[in-house]
Order: sequence, then structure tokens, then C-alpha cells
Amino acid sequence: MSRSIEIKRAESGVIRVFAINMAPAEVAGALKTLPKADLARQLLDSPHLNTASVEIFPVADLTGVGLSAYLRDGYAVDDEALTADRGKLEALEGYVLLLFSSSFAGAPAVLTPSADLTLIGSYTDPKPAQHSVELNTDSAKPYSGTPAAQPATKRSPAGSALVVLAIILLIGLAIWWVLA
Repeated sequence: MSRSIEIKRAESGVIRVFAINMAPAEVAGALKTLPKADLARQLLDSPHLNTASVEIFPVADLTGVGLSAYLRDGYAVDDEALTADRGKLEALEGYVLLLFSSSFAGAPAVLTPSADLTLIGSYTDPKPAQHSVELNTDSAKPYSGTPAAQPATKRSPAGSALVVLAIILLIGLAIWWVLA
């Protein structure tokens, strides 16, 4: 059986859930010496993979919530998509790794995870329904808006000089009044 996972070009919105087949103490120790991103690259056996967004955490952190509810509520994974794997997700113990499509930056790839990982399932973020509304009003027609305001006319150099001279005169009068 092949352990390879094919990542298609321009894949987005897919979350892959892996069980980490190591003792929890061993994973915790590894996380103390390695950043999560580096541990994820080792486990995924992909040294050049962008794993900045990977999540590695103990399932025990989700006590009272559960992994399927975490995926549903935290990542908007459709409850129907989780139904088939709910038993597996809720039975997991130890650490899990969540790998997101953003790690591949839209490039196709073949992922061959190490024996320390077991793929539990792949889940997609639902795409919101996009409805377009046809606009049939006069104001929606091209070039029907208010014309852009004309830029203010520039002052002539003589007008600017008069303003500066008036300011200097006022400052001078104020100084003379204070000293007098």
C-alpha cells in the first residue's frame, strides 16, 4: 500500500488530520527542542515544505470539546464531512498534526509521510455560496456617476507672497506689543 498523498495544483481549503504514532512524552520532548514547523517537516519527511501553519497538539487539550467539534467549530468543516470519521477522530489519543493546503502554496506535490504519521482524514473548508445580483438601474451604468471634482486652482506666486508677508507682519506686531 502506498503511503503517498498527491497534492493537486492550486489546492486550497483542505485540512489533513494525522495521528502521531509516537509516545506523547516523546513528542512533548521533541517539541521542547524543536519548533513545531521543524518537527512537522521531519514527520512529513518533507524538508522544504512550508509548515509555518501546521498545528501539533495533544488531543487531551480538547477535553470536553473533541477533535471533530474543534474541526467543525474552529475551521468550519462541514459536520457531514466529519460523520464518516467521527469515531476515529474521537478515539484518538496522544498528539495530532493538522496540515493545511497553504503549506503547498498552490504547487502540486507528492507527500510521503514518515511511519510516525497516520492519515486519519482530509477535510475541506466549505466555500460560501456566492450569489451575483444583476444591477439594472441607471446609476449602475458605466460613466453615470458624478463627475470628479476639478482640482482647486493654484494660487499665484504674488498671492502666496502677500499671505507670507501678512503673517510676518502679524508676528512682528505681536512681538512689539509684548516688548512695549
